[in-house]
Amino acid sequence: AAAAPGGLANVRGTSYAAPLVAGRLALRLARPDRKAAEAAVADLAAGAVDLGARGADKLYGRGLVAEDLRAAPPKVAGAR
Repeated sequence: AAAAPGGLANVRGTSYAAPLVAGRLALRLARPDRKAAEAAVADLAAGAVDLGARGADKLYGRGLVAEDLRAAPPKVAGAR
């Protein structure tokens, strides 16, 4: 995520995850269709990386979605 006064920062939490999940589903659901929506949600859950106790849990939900979309921030000279 963007960081003030400039640069990038590693972030986590539902505030950052929700737009990513919504965008991922939006790409699959250009036209509303109940069966397509159910399939898209099932695919999203099936592709999640389980992070906590096996299966869905209170801390991580169903896990990390869209791991393939994560990016490492670039190295910035002089940054800690």
